[in-house]
Amino acid sequence: MEEELQKERLMNFWKKYRAVIIGGIILIIGVTVGNEIYRSWLTKTRLAESDQFEQAVLLNYTGNEDQSMAIYQNLADSAKTGYKYLAQMRLAQNALSHNDMQQAGLILKNLMNDSGAPIELRNVARLSFIGNQIDTLPTAELQQELQPLLNSSNAFYGSAVELQAILLMKEKKLSEAKEVLTKAIGLPTLANDEKDRLKELLSIIQ
Repeated sequence: MEEELQKERLMNFWKKYRAVIIGGIILIIGVTVGNEIYRSWLTKTRLAESDQFEQAVLLNYTGNEDQSMAIYQNLADSAKTGYKYLAQMRLAQNALSHNDMQQAGLILKNLMNDSGAPIELRNVARLSFIGNQIDTLPTAELQQELQPLLNSSNAFYGSAVELQAILLMKEKKLSEAKEVLTKAIGLPTLANDEKDRLKELLSIIQ
């Protein structure tokens, strides 16, 4: 009697929650299969984009710049992996090599403000943007762009301080430049080669 009652309860439970349980199982299977398909697609996509990037590098190395830049531009416009951002950096480097500061600045600024790009690459783009626009953009604007990197825990802090000092020197604020350099040099976390560069810059001011 107890066994029959238990079966009846189980059947009632199943009738009541069958749709939810089956739906949950289907969802789990769907997510698992979807993840596998996505991983497979991502691997294939990454390999394809890697091949394109390598082809562009070789074309540029062998003097076929136009073809190389066309591939980089295609990757920058439509790539689904990190090669999108690496291609943008290549396009910016090419613009700089041709002294096209306006085009290089546009690419670098878009990249450094792209929240989808890896933070390290965004920081490199920011440093490159500021370093290559020192003679063209207002110092106040460049100082503002530099602020996100002026944190001693940032991997690019040494380079950022170097640029900050140069911007201050450009405005003839030598005492402020000496102060930021001295502070950075005194940090135990700063790499020795970065300290040496900052010391050299400090000696120029003194």
